[in-house]
Amino acid sequence: MSKITYCIIIPVYNEEEIILNVISKVLKFFKNTQSKILIINDGSKDSTKKKLGKIKNKKVKIIHKKNEGHGKTITLGYKEAIKMKAKYILQIDSDDQIPIDEFKKLIKFKNKYDFVVGNRLNRDDPFTRILISGFMKSIIFSLYGKYILDPNCPVRIMKTSFLKEIIKKVSYSTIPNILIAICAKKKNSYKSINIKHIERYTGSSIQFLKLYKTCAIAFFDLIRFRLL
Repeated sequence: MSKITYCIIIPVYNEEEIILNVISKVLKFFKNTQSKILIINDGSKDSTKKKLGKIKNKKVKIIHKKNEGHGKTITLGYKEAIKMKAKYILQIDSDDQIPIDEFKKLIKFKNKYDFVVGNRLNRDDPFTRILISGFMKSIIFSLYGKYILDPNCPVRIMKTSFLKEIIKKVSYSTIPNILIAICAKKKNSYKSINIKHIERYTGSSIQFLKLYKTCAIAFFDLIRFRLL
């Protein structure tokens, strides 16, 4: 039996300005727990890799990979976390838009549900991102009959036993995090919690055209998953 309670996955891309601060906050929050922080660097082109090299903490594991996008990055994180046999797998983005303390709200429900996810209240993102998020919610409801408040929210807690069951079903996808949320909702073991969301001050934002391309691919992934 593993002694690790939490494995916290943090996907990273071009976050040289903030990444060490984010990791410091995560380490502080989980300092009194049996936990492992798994950093997946998705081929950052800035000095993120160099900054990560400064970390000398046994609780932190860092994986560097070629740039393949967010979906493949978190899928790799999920698979590595499952190997660690932690009881719970957590996820948070590296942009510091959601305060780490918000996890307190989710952890309360970790035993009752397989999947607990944040719902970004008063989301402080560009209008295009919010619009696309609303579109995705509508598509999910149309295809699955399930209304999910914030299916792409990066703050989540999953029982490893639940994730292990479905990881093969979503590994091909560019949006495995959304498909996992759908699976949990269908299983009736899903809980959404309102959390804070603040403006992004550092790092790289996804470009307008790339954002819509990502959305189009996600749309077809949702249809494909519905047909499986």
